[in-house]
Amino acid sequence: MKMSMSIKTRSLVFATFFVNCIVVGLLLASLITEHWIEAEARMPNSANATGTVHFGLFSGKKTLDRGIGSRSSKIDVPATLRSEPNFMSYWLWLGTFVGTGLGLFSSAIGGIASVMKSASPQKKHGTMCLLFFSNGASAISQLLAFLCWIGEFYGYLKTNVLMAEDRKKTWHTINLSDFGHSFYFVLAGILFVIVNIVILVVVLAMEKKERRPVRQEPVDEKAAGAIMLY
Repeated sequence: MKMSMSIKTRSLVFATFFVNCIVVGLLLASLITEHWIEAEARMPNSANATGTVHFGLFSGKKTLDRGIGSRSSKIDVPATLRSEPNFMSYWLWLGTFVGTGLGLFSSAIGGIASVMKSASPQKKHGTMCLLFFSNGASAISQLLAFLCWIGEFYGYLKTNVLMAEDRKKTWHTINLSDFGHSFYFVLAGILFVIVNIVILVVVLAMEKKERRPVRQEPVDEKAAGAIMLY
């Protein structure tokens, strides 16, 4: 016999759809924005020389001013990785990109599965497994991206976010760099996925409770006969 879900249970499942939409939006924003790293640039022999640098996984911008006017130029991150292998770790950069992309894809699958689960009154265990798997995969993928960028920052970017040509002109960013908001989008995405998993655990507990048979008190045969006669 097929078991049906209560309205309350289906509403909770549908709530995970909106959470997944938030995660997809956060991860998409992290991929297309240019603020995974932000830094100030200085020249040791010039108090008037100032600059800013920021870039994401694919592009960014640097603005340097030696006191005679600022100069801005775009940063092509993949091209810089090819031309200057010591600038960043290619594998950590790739892990960050792959983790963010897989997290986005997994959360999109989770959103579709939540709509399918909440739209059907039947308790489909396969869809619930897909919901747990997609949200779990999203959390693991985002954690991979998070850890890879942490390693990238402390291994390479904390002391340098400038190209070789700028460093030759004595520009530096030592202890002047920090994580940008694009990076924190991933952290927020992880927290939202955890919220989703908690909701799904609650839904699973509610489904188990709904499946428990209701215990009926035994009815005395004489009383039952009297009721029927009446």
